[in-house]
Amino acid sequence: MSASPTHPADHAPVISLHGVTKTYAIWDDPSDRLLAPLRRLLPGGTKHRSTQGRLFTAVREISLDVAPGECLGIIGRNGAGKSTLLQMIAGTVRPTAGTIAVRGRVAALLELGSGFNPDFTGRENIQLNAAILGLDPEEIARKFDSIVEYSGIAEFIDQPVRTYSSGMTLRLAFSVCVHVEADIIIIDEALAVGDARFQFKCHATLERMLKEGRTIIFVSHDTNSVKRMCRTAVLLERGEVLLKGSPNDVTNIYTKLITSPHGVEAIRDDLAALRERGSEPESTPAVSITSAAANLDAAVDGRTASATSLLTDERAHQQVSDKEYSYGGALGRITSVQLTDEQDQARLSFLAGSPIRVHISCEAATEIPNPIYALTVKDVRGQEIYGTNTYFQNQTLPAVPAHARVEAVFDVQLNVQPGVYFISLGWVRLVNGEVVVVHRRYDVLRFDVLPRDKSFGLAHCPTRITVRPSTVA
Repeated sequence: MSASPTHPADHAPVISLHGVTKTYAIWDDPSDRLLAPLRRLLPGGTKHRSTQGRLFTAVREISLDVAPGECLGIIGRNGAGKSTLLQMIAGTVRPTAGTIAVRGRVAALLELGSGFNPDFTGRENIQLNAAILGLDPEEIARKFDSIVEYSGIAEFIDQPVRTYSSGMTLRLAFSVCVHVEADIIIIDEALAVGDARFQFKCHATLERMLKEGRTIIFVSHDTNSVKRMCRTAVLLERGEVLLKGSPNDVTNIYTKLITSPHGVEAIRDDLAALRERGSEPESTPAVSITSAAANLDAAVDGRTASATSLLTDERAHQQVSDKEYSYGGALGRITSVQLTDEQDQARLSFLAGSPIRVHISCEAATEIPNPIYALTVKDVRGQEIYGTNTYFQNQTLPAVPAHARVEAVFDVQLNVQPGVYFISLGWVRLVNGEVVVVHRRYDVLRFDVLPRDKSFGLAHCPTRITVRPSTVA
């Protein structure tokens, strides 16, 4: 495996696999494994079964290129070869056949806690793991405080890792991984562990890395995460690539594969049709925040410049903290926030489809002409589920005098599926079409949505199903 610095202007693949195969020997009797090297020395020993074991091919003749700045999703059933493939790309496992070329520094978060010594403290494991990932002692010392702060487990940093929960281990491992400034980040299912706020933080950090041009390989059974984060996806089955293409096509085929009792036979016709049609990643770049804002604004009210500026500003923040993040406050402050049901009873969990009420109390330091109050709801991956503000709802509100207090109340129908959600709030005004922030409070509230029935998807759409005899001949 080769490694060399990645050059942003160079569009050659940062990862190239050609005919990569990995075969393991499986032994029925552990003693045969121990004695095999000795038996091979005997005449004709290499032909004896007890010197070879049964061969199992975990990965078979995979050829794959990954471009710089790409986020590649890899999905497949348990035992499909995903982890073995990632280990070979990361350099911790050597292929039996084929070649792997990797250009740039790699940081891999594979099996949770791999690379950690359970008897070492968190402090010692940071130094060990960062050194394994390529940092020299000076770099480790310079980044140590930032790694600990990002992990959020400073009070336990001098305790042995064996005393950590799985969530704490994830926090430490992920923090080290994102601080090595790698060109390529490899993540194997690890983000499924940990509390909701840290998962939110992880996804936002990965989004930021993609914008910086890093390359990410992401393995997950969560097809929604693959579709949201990745431009290209690969479906593995029994060590082979069944399909490479758009995340939507690949996850649809994967869903059929895991739900059919007929296995691969159930998807052969689908695979053939996709190959004939061509399941390629969309070449059109993602819509920018500005163009998305312009499109939405045109649909809302035609006040293009002001609405575009407002929406762009609403979406500008990239969450990288697992705590509330706020800014502004010199002109006025959002002093308190409360989440209640429609009877004004404080709650932090609701049934899907329930109404919720968000109360925000504001106090002006100076006069605030033409104030705008905003609310955004995001899921645990940082995806905007819903957002609105008084401007988009065509409310023209009176100025708030200096030192006056005002309350804004948002009544929202919670038509979302079960999960963890976060509320962000804003208090702003427009001056000549430009947004002036009075105070913003991002991810100020975390709340849970509980299932009302066994429906699935993103939205809760109450449905009545009627079945009756057909009148059609």
